Amino acid sequence: MKKKLRKLAALGLSFIMICSLLAACGSTKAPEENSAQGNGDENSGNMEEEVSGESATKGESAGDDALTVGVVIWSTDDGLGADSKKALDAVAGELGINLIYRTGSYDAENQTTDIENLIAAGVDGIMCVVIVDTATDELLKVCEEADVDYQVFFRNIMDEEAYNYCMASDHFAGYICEDEAAAGVDMVDELITQGCTTFGLINREAGNGVIDRRQQGTMEYLQEKGLTYYVSTNTSTATATEMVDATDQLLAAYPDIDGLILSSGSNGAIDAIITDLEGTDIKLTSFDTPADIEGAFQAGNLCMLATGAQIDPVYALINLYCKMSGNPKSETPTEYGSNYIYMKSAEDA
Repeated sequence: MKKKLRKLAALGLSFIMICSLLAACGSTKAPEENSAQGNGDENSGNMEEEVSGESATKGESAGDDALTVGVVIWSTDDGLGADSKKALDAVAGELGINLIYRTGSYDAENQTTDIENLIAAGVDGIMCVVIVDTATDELLKVCEEADVDYQVFFRNIMDEEAYNYCMASDHFAGYICEDEAAAGVDMVDELITQGCTTFGLINREAGNGVIDRRQQGTMEYLQEKGLTYYVSTNTSTATATEMVDATDQLLAAYPDIDGLILSSGSNGAIDAIITDLEGTDIKLTSFDTPADIEGAFQAGNLCMLATGAQIDPVYALINLYCKMSGNPKSETPTEYGSNYIYMKSAEDA
């Protein structure tokens, strides 16, 4: 019962937030009651077509002249990616706009191709989870040439030159991200509370602004506390199987490790590592959510998840929608920062 009440409260808060955001950008359309009521279909009102690496969703009230947004994201199949798509589809249905998704690109060249293809398909705006921070402005330039607005989500812009260029552009709507470094600190503290003394960091290669800040904040805090830690660095495209292998190799090399921090568990890596750790006493914290959060906690190793970022795509889409509609929320690109919500048990799921 408590879990149902929490979910109802979250839905109510989301309804209020969306109404407020839409009002701020001059929209006259408020979210309606769930269009699935009475037929049990969660996606009622949205038509979706899947092709290789791409899917398209048509808003329930979208007309022939409806705005279309291209969404460039790593995946819509893992925990966070699937949650993001579900949230975006719901808001697009209320706004009466169309979405086209492009997934599976992990470098600047392929993301550039994704954006070029979306522009060729006739989109009015682009939302992008930028994989290579220093390419943020180059992706924007592709949009500028086509007179298309550009919004970044799940990311800020660390590169100074890229940041300055984007913030001066008339086509840049803004960005939204969490306080990654602070979350890394909180994960270390939680593992200490769990009794951990030696830490293993399952990291990714440098170049992704968000993950870089997570890893940097975590390592700086471990050094400040004088705690022992060891690092496994993996490519940004490492599969779930490869991430499990890297974890096993780290634990074999340093058997004293009793606490792990996973800086990026996307594409099923978090799910696979949770399964791999079952039967051990090693505690795990992660920045990405597994598909079955409740089951992951019940398995016994997971002790903390940084979550709540699922709202970022909603902020981003509405902010971009306002700009495309001629009612930007600010005269300059918006810079949204938000805090993670921490889950520490199955009851929090």
